[in-house]
Amino acid sequence: MNENDRQARIRQLQNHRHALLRRREERGAAEASIDMELNVVRSELQALYEAGREVQQTPMPRVRTNRAQIA
Repeated sequence: MNENDRQARIRQLQNHRHALLRRREERGAAEASIDMELNVVRSELQALYEAGREVQQTPMPRVRTNRAQIA
C-alpha cells in the first residue's frame, strides 16, 4: 500500500467513524453493534497510523554501487 492509498483509506475510515458516532447518538440505534464496528474502525486506523510512523522513521537504505563494474 503506497502513501496515497494509506492516506485515502485513513480519510475513508475517519468519515465512517464520524458517521457511526452520529448514528450512536441517535435514539434507538443499536449501540452494541455500532460500538463493535467502531472498535474495528479504530483498530484499522491505529494500524494505518503505525504503518505511516514506521515508514517515516525508517531511513532509506544507501545504494552501493561497484564503480569498477560501471566504468
